[in-house]
Amino acid sequence: MSAATTSPHTIHNVDSITSQTTEFIVLGCRAGSPGEGSAASGYLIRHNGRTILLDCGPGVVMELTRLGFADHLDAVLISHAHADHCADLVALAYQRLFPVPKPPLPLWGAAPVQQVLDALDAVFSIPTLPALAHPLSRAFAFMPIPTAAPFAVADLLVEATPTVHPTLTFALRFAELGLVYTADAALTDELAAFAHGAALLVSECTYPSADGHDLNGHGHMSATHAGQLGARAQAQRLLLTHFSALSEAALSAHIAAEQYSGEIILAHPSLRVSF
Repeated sequence: MSAATTSPHTIHNVDSITSQTTEFIVLGCRAGSPGEGSAASGYLIRHNGRTILLDCGPGVVMELTRLGFADHLDAVLISHAHADHCADLVALAYQRLFPVPKPPLPLWGAAPVQQVLDALDAVFSIPTLPALAHPLSRAFAFMPIPTAAPFAVADLLVEATPTVHPTLTFALRFAELGLVYTADAALTDELAAFAHGAALLVSECTYPSADGHDLNGHGHMSATHAGQLGARAQAQRLLLTHFSALSEAALSAHIAAEQYSGEIILAHPSLRVSF
């Protein structure tokens, strides 16, 4: 979809939005699995020469390689242990260890992510190659995401709060950047308060409509809910992502605009939002 502007809403779908020194880059924005030309969930935060990978769903490592970032990561944050947000950690581990091993990469995640890493290590070890005998534990230095206080990731302070989702999932706030990432989440008062005042609110928008979906039970948002979140949080800009079908992303943006009067940006692979 080409860029569209409808007063008082501005909807972007362009390859680059230029500004200052901090970038939010979309590697993949599809819910569930890769498809329609997009990887599953994965994003980069670039700030002051440091690069953080935010979620690592299927197809993300290919995008990292294509864009030239695979060898330039400083840290990884995994919001939760569903496959569309973490399954490409196997590919990333192999990329970091073969053919020439790199030092362990700091990886913060919800506690169940550690269980995923341990299980993948057992399944995908290659005992005949010492570097890949325990690929996940060697490639990554895992740390559980704390919620009691902000924690430092690649020189940025990060705050986390649990969302409503079937597995332990964290929304993340980078206060210095004014950036909030909902991860997978149902709309709640707590999430709106956590996102309040965001300069850029990156919100999941799994379905255009709630019809036929148990959003609270499964912990997702419709386009209406994403727009309501943006309005309640008084966010300056709302970036919609995590689409069950990219073909419906434009429809979701227009539905969200019925609730939110600010700038709406549609995620798509290689989108760069600078701020």
